[in-house]
Amino acid sequence: MRSFFVKKRKFTVWGMVAAICISTVMPPVGQAVHVSAAAYPTAAATTMAAETATASPAATTSGGGIASPTPKPTRTPLPAVTAKPKADVYLKNASQDITLTVGAAGEFDLEWKDFAGYALENLTELRYRSGDSSILQVTSGGQYRAVKTGHATLTVTGLDGRDGETMLERTYTVYVYPDMSGVSLSKKSVEIYIVKNSYSTEHSVEIDIKGGDTGLFDEDENEDLTYEVSSSNKKMYVSSRVYRGKLILSCSDAGTTTVTFRLYDKEFQIQLKVSVVEISDTSVLLVRHKTKKLKVKGYSGKIQWKSSRPKVASVSGKGKVRGKKEGNTIISAKIGDIRLGCVISVTTAKKKKVIRCAQRISSTGQYSQPKRMLKGYYDCSSLVWRSYSKYGVKFGASSYAPTAAGEAEYLARRHKLLKGGFSQKNASKLKFKAGDLMFETGASNGRYKGIYHVEMIIGYEFYGWDENNKPVVVVKWANRPDGHYGYGVGIVGKM
Repeated sequence: MRSFFVKKRKFTVWGMVAAICISTVMPPVGQAVHVSAAAYPTAAATTMAAETATASPAATTSGGGIASPTPKPTRTPLPAVTAKPKADVYLKNASQDITLTVGAAGEFDLEWKDFAGYALENLTELRYRSGDSSILQVTSGGQYRAVKTGHATLTVTGLDGRDGETMLERTYTVYVYPDMSGVSLSKKSVEIYIVKNSYSTEHSVEIDIKGGDTGLFDEDENEDLTYEVSSSNKKMYVSSRVYRGKLILSCSDAGTTTVTFRLYDKEFQIQLKVSVVEISDTSVLLVRHKTKKLKVKGYSGKIQWKSSRPKVASVSGKGKVRGKKEGNTIISAKIGDIRLGCVISVTTAKKKKVIRCAQRISSTGQYSQPKRMLKGYYDCSSLVWRSYSKYGVKFGASSYAPTAAGEAEYLARRHKLLKGGFSQKNASKLKFKAGDLMFETGASNGRYKGIYHVEMIIGYEFYGWDENNKPVVVVKWANRPDGHYGYGVGIVGKM
């Protein structure tokens, strides 16, 4: 609140007498703030004082505005400027955002030098109004109290004393922040590990925000939450989220950077390091009772190793895997909030030899159906027959490879077809064992189930984890790239 008390340089004795008489009958002015004319040494202000000194002696003090200047001699003169609370806020004649802390109280006033271009000689009253009193309480005279976090508009209106019309109107935005004096972060230095060739590229680290209300520091619950994050290393893009009292930083670029985190009006700095890690193997064909040591590159701390099917293969705290029985299991290595993985396909010594034979034939021979049984040549069914017959399985034919349909029919008669066939469900449950055969069906060739092709399964390749933390794997083939065939194309023979 601001009001004028302007001294007149020269006035008549009659004026002095009139002023003394008036002072004996006027009550003391309430809480109006008095400012000397020296603060506003303009001709207009002096003229306004001269006119009002000889006019009606009544003083206007409504709305905490500007009181008409009326000299009031007393035994103890009031100071030229009344002291104001420490939380005073001076408003400028420009777009201005005002920041307050919850519980702050004080008084709004205008920064008068910013309004020098206004013709304010007839301005007699200022009125203040809050757009949301649940956040910011303001009296018409400008005294305020910040109630809770949020933002509200503050409107200041200046009235003309002659006709009551508006001479001045300004609107400001007031942001009320929580008291951040006791707020800190649980960590000043963090590290994020990103997985090389990961199926998911989202990697993050959490930092607790200490000393504050969890509901307040949650962007889902608090729509007025104000924060920002910047990275000193422009090559590293750092994204962030404030959720349930935690700062969550995410980055997929390797390197080091200083992260500046500004929460409301308090600033924190965090040293962030992003390192790339990878597991030594993502697919292993392991013979029963044999071992395989897995390693994590790019990390030397403690790792949590786990087998999804310990009865198939177990893993020690140092990553040593031991095969137990035929089947598949996923060995995971957990580092902080990320996991790496490897599919272990446990098989017999004989089946491993069959698989290696099929891989050798396909990599060194030439495909040809007319020459399928000649040295240096093969087709799909002769590759399977040659590989298995060498180790005692001949599909009912001792000297010449049957067709793919003939091999499938042989397995069907012995009830060795996998229920559900070559389906995504069976693949995700790791139902296909190393050495099993997939037969493509659907041709109009008059053969068993219209089968026209066979392929040997040799295990799985681990690709990562999906959004539901389920493993993403693809089937590996003896003579095709990983994941070559779409699910639902055929039946599977169990070997």
